[in-house]
Amino acid sequence: MTKVKLAFSVSAWALALAPLAPAMAQGAPSIDEGDIVVTAQKREQRLLDVPVSITAVTSEALTTQAMNRMSDFYDRVPGLQYAGQRVSFLSLRGITSGGATSPTVALLIDDVQFGGSTTVGNPPLPDFDASAISRVEVLRGPQGTLYGASSLGGLIKYVLREPSTDEFSGRLEAGGTTVSGGGQGYSLRGSMNVPLTDWLAVAGSAFYREDAPYLDNAHPNALKETNVNTRKVWGFRAAALARPTEALTINLSALRQKMDAVNSDLAITSAGVPVCNACTPATRPGAATAPTTFEPVYGDLTIYALDSYNEATFAQYSGRVEYDFGAAALTSITAWSKVDNVISNDVTTTFPFLPPAFSGPAGSAVQIADAGNTRKFSQELRLAGDTPWFSWLLGGFYTVEHSSTDQTLFLLDAGGSLINTPYAATGPGSYREHAAFADITWHVTEKLDVQLGGRLSGNKQERASVYVVDPIAARFFGPSRSVSATSSDSAFTWLVSPSYKFSDDIMAYIRIASGYRPGGANIGSVSANATFGPDRVVNYELGFKGRVLPALTLTAAAFQIDWEDIQLQGTDSSNLTYIGNGGKARSRGLEVQGTITPWTGMSIDGNFTVTEAVLTEDLPALGASSLVGKKGDRLPFSAKFTTSVSAQQGFDLSDRLTATLGGTFTHLGERAAAFNVATGTRPRILIPSYSTVSLQGGLTLDAAWSATLFVRNLFDERGISVAQNRNGVNVPTALFIQPRTFGLTLARNF
Repeated sequence: MTKVKLAFSVSAWALALAPLAPAMAQGAPSIDEGDIVVTAQKREQRLLDVPVSITAVTSEALTTQAMNRMSDFYDRVPGLQYAGQRVSFLSLRGITSGGATSPTVALLIDDVQFGGSTTVGNPPLPDFDASAISRVEVLRGPQGTLYGASSLGGLIKYVLREPSTDEFSGRLEAGGTTVSGGGQGYSLRGSMNVPLTDWLAVAGSAFYREDAPYLDNAHPNALKETNVNTRKVWGFRAAALARPTEALTINLSALRQKMDAVNSDLAITSAGVPVCNACTPATRPGAATAPTTFEPVYGDLTIYALDSYNEATFAQYSGRVEYDFGAAALTSITAWSKVDNVISNDVTTTFPFLPPAFSGPAGSAVQIADAGNTRKFSQELRLAGDTPWFSWLLGGFYTVEHSSTDQTLFLLDAGGSLINTPYAATGPGSYREHAAFADITWHVTEKLDVQLGGRLSGNKQERASVYVVDPIAARFFGPSRSVSATSSDSAFTWLVSPSYKFSDDIMAYIRIASGYRPGGANIGSVSANATFGPDRVVNYELGFKGRVLPALTLTAAAFQIDWEDIQLQGTDSSNLTYIGNGGKARSRGLEVQGTITPWTGMSIDGNFTVTEAVLTEDLPALGASSLVGKKGDRLPFSAKFTTSVSAQQGFDLSDRLTATLGGTFTHLGERAAAFNVATGTRPRILIPSYSTVSLQGGLTLDAAWSATLFVRNLFDERGISVAQNRNGVNVPTALFIQPRTFGLTLARNF
């Protein structure tokens, strides 16, 4: 870390910040206007009253800091790791094995899971616009009791804005960005709330955004040479709220988003490749014994690949009905969603054996077309109530999802014309889950609560695939064939959490909770086991949370997560992937968050996390292409130390005009990349640490007109967010964070 960054880090802890609100637990029965309210436990509670480690990110934080993409705020949340553009590449508290296994972090829109529960149809990260969002809640630690499978490490919950019958309101916003050395982007968004009667209201929002490009492409057959990574996203959200009686509330919601991208977030050939300006592009990928280096081979922020195309569509339609009986409230949530994702990539370095096998001419390339889709229906029904002695919740859940992952490999000549189709596969699958759950909090005394929870769930999976393989490629991928497989398992997850309130706003808690992820079947791999089993975690956590001074809120959590039968992604002899079960691992650490408002208009928010996520026994030998890991080896993509400090100061310039100034410092420590396979010829990658600084300032006139100017990555760091070499068998590549970016946002509230 440079002296300038270190000085900024130290001073920022004594300065001001933007609203990333730390998690609190247990507490007062009433909710004041200034309290942050969350729904982490499927009921409205003050953030201070929830015995769970949470970070809540408000929509105001997203818009004032121009964090248009959801991934923009991930490095500011304690314990949250980002390792790629798929849902399965997110992790919390180090609970990840690095590959594209089933998710260990559940993503929810309100109380409805986004995407699938398995690797089939593996969806990209959603990019929901802030105009539709009220806040984002990040819950750390397994949440298997209330939220079920796929939440081994925790969950991210997008809470959408509800229509209001109080008053008409709206917002219009326009923004522009420019990247140093790159191009320009812009965004438009609008939202409106319309009360129709005193019991009926509708709301809607829409947006369009083009992100600023900044990558160059050295490939001779690229469509263009500069600013090649274009990304366009647009969508809408419509909602209706009806309260025909005091007891009955009906919420209807429709959310849809579309993305078109070219060369978006492509990795740059860099790690482990020699800087060799004399080498030809054809020989550079073949440098098998090169020393590890993160210097880009083809120039700063320059890729060398055939153009990649990505088209994705997300849609969710849901209905929520609540009826208050007085002694208890009944809630029904019905939802249907779909995710479609089509992407093509240059995978010449992944399948270097194909051009020679087909006697391809010099400059031949291999491209993959990868199409994934998921259709998901879910139904949840729950009954909740409160008494002087108990708060309780009983529920049932059912979901069915139909997903597919279709892949085709194309062999192209130097001009991009098709030579052959060596491999094509269609892979539909289905997943059904049913569950019953209960959660009860016993108010032992006015200060002592004991929370108990349990969930019994079962699932059944079916998979089928048809493979069409050219006879020349059969030695790599096996012959043409049709295969199918089924699997099923069940689990009981549980929770025990006593908490003690020293005052209305100060408490300590212990949380012991388990989590579970379903097993499944391997389809298509020529060397993997036919099935893999479920894996489980148990989290032990001690937390303290409270408003310790009128101007200081502090939260801390020490945790240990024991993980067994780890699901791991390996790469077989044909470079296709599969999943197997490993041994045991452990993640332990400390998370601290604090918010201080030392004087009027000033807000300082900081957090840091120390995590040790390691294997506690050697990975088993599952075959020639087994993943290699020894006891004590670090789990992938988990940094030992991360910190983020933000500050924001507000000023009254006149009776009509106010101003804000703020900044954020973020540091992400060194991380180990994915485990290598036994046949790997390259060392496991260590991704270096990096730090960034962002600044923003704004003016607001008459609480209606506003302008915000910002710069992200002020020092233009070339931080690496992801690096991989396909388990040690391929040329390493790296995905760099976005260069220095300037932006301006203009908005009108009405």
